[in-house]
Amino acid sequence: MGTRKYLATLVIATAFAAAAQASVINISMNPGTGQPAADVNKGLLGNNSPQTNFNFLLQQISLYQNFNGTNLPAPTFAGYFDGSSNTASLTGFSYAVIHYGKGPGGTGQGGGVEFFYLNGMTGNFTFSATGLGPNGRGGFSSIRLFSANGFSVPESGTTVMLLSVVLLGIFGARRRKTA
Repeated sequence: MGTRKYLATLVIATAFAAAAQASVINISMNPGTGQPAADVNKGLLGNNSPQTNFNFLLQQISLYQNFNGTNLPAPTFAGYFDGSSNTASLTGFSYAVIHYGKGPGGTGQGGGVEFFYLNGMTGNFTFSATGLGPNGRGGFSSIRLFSANGFSVPESGTTVMLLSVVLLGIFGARRRKTA
């Protein structure tokens, strides 16, 4: 009985740890100053094509890493996702590029673009319905998701949680068989 309680506690603790580790991180940086920014003027991108978004994402990752001294995974253009809703399944993706309209008080040309590192997030996630500004204070326009290295590897908390569930199932089946 003690082993079963221990395994159940391990599964619950691992689930909470996995949920606590994953969070979406805004990596938007001002290309002119190399400093953090709420968004980037969409006019700097030229157009809103997937390839342009990807190239600008590469620049944003480099600026973010230089400013923060981090080492984020390199994205790949293969397997990107286009979406028209601010709620999207993040499973299998590592980065999000979101375009918001200019909106009232927005200073950008064509709105603002925000860049996010998804940091192991899985499942559905809802991004803000309006931009953080100062360039795009309007409504959500589009989202593009990019994976790292063409595939997604579950973060360690999810892997441990899945392993715990499998072990608990094996333990339960074995116990029933011997009873």
